[in-house]
Amino acid sequence: MSSNVSHLKNKCVLIAEDDMLTRVNMIETLSMFFGKVISASDGEEAFWLYEEEFPDLIITDIEMPKKSGLKFARMVRQKDYVTPIILVTSFTEKYMLLDAANLSLDGYLVKPVELGNMLDSISKAMNRVHEEHGLVELGYDLIYNANTKELYLNKELIHLGNKEHELLELFMSNPRKTFTKDEISQKLWPLDSICDSAIKNLVLRIRKKLCNELIVSVRGRGYRLGAPTLPNSTHM
Repeated sequence: MSSNVSHLKNKCVLIAEDDMLTRVNMIETLSMFFGKVISASDGEEAFWLYEEEFPDLIITDIEMPKKSGLKFARMVRQKDYVTPIILVTSFTEKYMLLDAANLSLDGYLVKPVELGNMLDSISKAMNRVHEEHGLVELGYDLIYNANTKELYLNKELIHLGNKEHELLELFMSNPRKTFTKDEISQKLWPLDSICDSAIKNLVLRIRKKLCNELIVSVRGRGYRLGAPTLPNSTHM
């Protein structure tokens, strides 16, 4: 299973499904990956939960009482085009997908839903949101907004100095590269002669603010990012 879903532990997913057994099974499965799982048995309840909870992802059945999945998705899209929506259908309902062409849905799953297909769809949907908003996941609950130059840890803004921002963006420009102290010095202080201790202190200040090993030391070589999610999370 290639999908990287480790970042879902701080996300909320809304499941809209009228079949109780299917709904319970999906709740149990998605609870292994998401930090919060909320559910509805019809489209009307689903829209109420959407407005109350602001979920990070919606997975909805296409056929439900009161309001169908398509009507529910259309109501959501009237408010925002950001929240990912994945539609679940039976094989015989595939013809109804023509009505969903203008809803900017993020995926379609055919019942019975396979776990691998579902996780792949979820991963692609979440990556779409990240790419549109300039977000980069540097680690668990550690998010960098490339558009606003802001760093968030556990959804709280972390204030970085100018040189701290420059160093972080240097590492993010090539996540797998180990940057030597000379390379860091030339990039951050091109007109000055900087001692190794200045770079070390800069790294220590970032580590202290983040309380983790985002920046790791490579003995005898320099520094690099140590975030496990970086290969799958460039510019969210």
